[in-house]
Amino acid sequence: MLNIEDITTIIKLIDQSSLTRFELEYESTKLVLVKAGAAAISDIPAATVLQHEQLVKDPSSGMAAWRVEKTSQTDAKEALHTITAPMIGTFYAAAEPGAEPFIQIGQKIAADQIVCILEAMKLFNETEAGIAGEIVSILAKDGDFVEYGQPLFVVKPD
Repeated sequence: MLNIEDITTIIKLIDQSSLTRFELEYESTKLVLVKAGAAAISDIPAATVLQHEQLVKDPSSGMAAWRVEKTSQTDAKEALHTITAPMIGTFYAAAEPGAEPFIQIGQKIAADQIVCILEAMKLFNETEAGIAGEIVSILAKDGDFVEYGQPLFVVKPD
């Protein structure tokens, strides 16, 4: 279980990093941090260096020894597109509880294909992909509250 010192350390590390959103589930604790004024990523251009930051626990130093590690990879061959939330609301990955999700990782999608539902003020708004390609990553979880412009899916365009 995370204690207040661990959470404080994580907040400081995220604040010092370039991360705009961070989620951590550890045992019975779920921690979600979103930086105020964070800009959404809408497109990742080709031939860029993709940097990823991971918050990792240093096993030799105990719970308070979290640190941000950066890894990078260069992929000049492909550009990735991020589908962002067109509005604030609650993210639903399927049409109803227990139903199959609209999309899954590795699935090919069409530009007009529904990828999720966003509920705002009891209105259920279907969100289309807007681009054809293959789903590389799903960034939101069913039931998450998402902000306008928040990245939801990463797509490898056709």
